[in-house]
Amino acid sequence: MESFSFAPAEALMRPVVGPFFLVLGLLLVSNFFVSRRPGVAVSLSDLCVLAGILLSFGLFDPSSLRHFFNPSRPMDWIPLLSSFFFILRTMPFKRVSHLLRESGFLLVSLTLLMFPLLHQSGFFQEGQTVGLIFMIWGLTRLIYPSGYETGIGTVYLLPLFLSSSALAAFSPLSGSLLLGQLSGGIAAVFGAMILATWNGRVRLTAIEPGWVLGALLVIGRQYAEISPVVIGSLVGSIVLGGLGARLGNKLRWPSWTGGILATGLSMISLAFGILEVVKSLSSQQGGY
Repeated sequence: MESFSFAPAEALMRPVVGPFFLVLGLLLVSNFFVSRRPGVAVSLSDLCVLAGILLSFGLFDPSSLRHFFNPSRPMDWIPLLSSFFFILRTMPFKRVSHLLRESGFLLVSLTLLMFPLLHQSGFFQEGQTVGLIFMIWGLTRLIYPSGYETGIGTVYLLPLFLSSSALAAFSPLSGSLLLGQLSGGIAAVFGAMILATWNGRVRLTAIEPGWVLGALLVIGRQYAEISPVVIGSLVGSIVLGGLGARLGNKLRWPSWTGGILATGLSMISLAFGILEVVKSLSSQQGGY
């Protein structure tokens, strides 16, 4: 049996330290300046998170920051779409609800992400996939309460961190190193968000990194061909973890108790993905 070394993986993922400390530092510093203005504080915190996302893509996939409009490479759209998403939802459109704006933008973004497949296989054939993913995105967004002045609770960030970390670990094993590195960068951003919001002073919505995580999951399934079981376990981890956090809040449990519940439910779903990856690796080594 072959021995596994963590040294190559450590070298490949070392750059995620940059986005982690950038987001953590910006969030803590910005909190001192706008702590008494909730709406401005949340928007500024989200801008700090967006900076971490752009840095992650700049470190691992610099071409995505140089040429956004590459229809054959959906990964290049993500930084631009994340920036547009932030600008769109922070603009004062009083007659249009935040949820309606998000839904419209997500549908457009999803269509762009799926454009190569839609162009190749036909809009009608892949339209069902687009609709299904959009429904999953919408359901997840409803599960995670993220007020534009109150922000999102820390316990809701735990399932997102676990799922992005798992995607970072699974992707290289499935043959997509870049997807794994970008997922690791997003996981580092979520980790910084968890530490910054743990005391309840820093507030943010987590919408942009949540959208990026969803986009990476779409790319992992549709373009990197990661197993449906693995992607399903990651999505299930996000959904179950969010439901666990909601249950803990509804029962008014202490935050650490709700965090344990959210983490436990997330790990139950992730276990199926881990088993699938182990089984796949075993079958690949079966011929030796």
